[in-house]
Amino acid sequence: MSNQQKQKNKIPPVPDWIGNTPFPPEKKRPCKITEDMYVAFLYGFIGTQVENHVFVSTDKVTMAEWILPPGSHYEPAGFHLHGDECYYLVEGEATAFNAETGETFIFREGEAMLIPQRTRHQIYNMTNRRIVTISCLAPKVWADDGMGTIIPQVEHPRFYKGPEEPAYKEAPRLEYVSPPTKRSIDSLGNWPAPGPKLRETKQLTIIKPEDHLTLIHGKEKHVLFSFVVSNDYFHLAVLKVPVAGISELESHEGDEVINVLEGDLCVRIPISEDERMDSATYPHSWLKARESMLIPEGVKHQYLNFTNDVVKAYVAIAPKL
Repeated sequence: MSNQQKQKNKIPPVPDWIGNTPFPPEKKRPCKITEDMYVAFLYGFIGTQVENHVFVSTDKVTMAEWILPPGSHYEPAGFHLHGDECYYLVEGEATAFNAETGETFIFREGEAMLIPQRTRHQIYNMTNRRIVTISCLAPKVWADDGMGTIIPQVEHPRFYKGPEEPAYKEAPRLEYVSPPTKRSIDSLGNWPAPGPKLRETKQLTIIKPEDHLTLIHGKEKHVLFSFVVSNDYFHLAVLKVPVAGISELESHEGDEVINVLEGDLCVRIPISEDERMDSATYPHSWLKARESMLIPEGVKHQYLNFTNDVVKAYVAIAPKL
């Protein structure tokens, strides 16, 4: 047996839920996801693990939540061979660390961190509150053959200990990529910077609410989409539906996953092209906070707010809008 075959035999199998939650690709259909449908797993070594709850994992996109208790971190540092990832912080304050470069960032509730493909990342909770994060990854967590399931540790993580360390070597200088200045639909697909460029520089990027690409959606019926990320792999946005608001019918060239952050959201999916808009009996789904919905590629849908408060949700669409 060759060394290559031996190495391949050591690769753990890809878990069944990856790409098949709640359905395998050939059986995908619109589906409301409640907490009892989450797929739970632990990432990390014993003693440095993070709790994960997977909402949806299709052949195009994965959305999950993870929870990190106060005073803890996860180990080893994450590293994805086959996709970009983004953390959107729902609760708490996270300290992000790139073990290869030593870069350290702090981001807080309502802020996000974009993690380009093949970029090391790790989160420390240095506070007395838990961290709750929505994680989105596209196109794949791991390859079908299991490549990427083994994550090697960083031999010499670049903690602050001083240049006298025997293993200390100056990290290569990064060419930081600036965001586009045009805050319009022209920047869709390149926000906060072109995906290939960020992957080339392995640049972790913190995205604050004021850094979002905020766009009014619809010609006659209006809702607000604030894009956290819009690149060649996925599009992530905070959706706000105003009181009595209704979005226009649309579909995407990719799967959509929506997770409600605040309020009660009504999702309408027409059963036929000629369904009357003024019908009082059309089928719909109600999503409460922490509930999600999978809307597969090509399925027309519409968001409605029948409450007295603005509804806020986190939306992932991959690969194309």
